[in-house]
Amino acid sequence: MRIPPIVFRWLAIIWTIIMLIGCLTPHADLPGELVEFNDKILHAVIFAPFAILWILAGFRLDYVLIAGILFGGLIEGLQYILPINRTADWIDLAADGLGTLIGVGLAWVVQKTKIIA
Repeated sequence: MRIPPIVFRWLAIIWTIIMLIGCLTPHADLPGELVEFNDKILHAVIFAPFAILWILAGFRLDYVLIAGILFGGLIEGLQYILPINRTADWIDLAADGLGTLIGVGLAWVVQKTKIIA
């Protein structure tokens, strides 16, 4: 059964909102497990599904890669500007980009093997 792109588009929108909320939540309000987990790995892990979902929603790989990096930059900028007890970090942005790149690669494999879409 082929899953229509509109389903992935809604999942991508929901995941993007969850990412934004999670990344802009003050540290004191986050579950202890998330704060203790390696921050850089967490950035990569949340950006990989972002890329996969947007690509499966029908967006081009290169556009999603650029959007992931820009979205990571937006998040880091907001963490710097907003008074939420979060700090911006260039290495976090690099981890966001790496996670997006991994997601793009995985989505490319999924598309080539026609596993999902």
